[in-house]
Amino acid sequence: MFGIWTLIVIVAAYILGAVPFGIIIAKAAQKDLTKSGSGNQGAANAFRTLGAKGGALVLLADLLKGTVACLLAYVSLVPGFALAPTKAILGLLAVLGHNYSIFRGFKGGKGIATTFGVVLALNPKVAFMSALVWLALVALTKYPSVGSLSAVTSMPILMALEGGDISSIVFCAVAAGFAFFRHKGNIERLRQGRELRYDERTR
Repeated sequence: MFGIWTLIVIVAAYILGAVPFGIIIAKAAQKDLTKSGSGNQGAANAFRTLGAKGGALVLLADLLKGTVACLLAYVSLVPGFALAPTKAILGLLAVLGHNYSIFRGFKGGKGIATTFGVVLALNPKVAFMSALVWLALVALTKYPSVGSLSAVTSMPILMALEGGDISSIVFCAVAAGFAFFRHKGNIERLRQGRELRYDERTR
């Protein structure tokens, strides 16, 4: 049965994910992420536009969205679900909030950092290993998008290999699907040779 705390937690997870920290942090620096670099509100574009400190701040804020949303499960479980599935549900709501923010007319980012934050709450070891995948692919290709898509592809596999709860595996698979959908433009630019490398602002 849904109680008031359950409803509050569900709404809070989405709202937390929907807060466009990248836009807010960039605005404080008198810059507009939507008009710079790739135009995305996420950490990769923040690093290009704001530099290392601003980019790291956006990365941390977006990552914490996912982690904190999962921790809301300790306030109230979703009826009919145990702790791990509740974390996965709340984490997915945070990713949806980031990707389709009510504060931006249901536009948003691509959810990579927020997905990492959720996985960090579900299984820190899997988050660490998938981060290594991201680092390795970005180092090899220079494309953050390739690193991101490779990392999210590895997540459900690594979660299964690490004996993760079925809800955690499902979350990783669904989040990977969202990531590929949100990266459609990047995939097309990669195919055409027009994708921005991490050290490029425009091409």
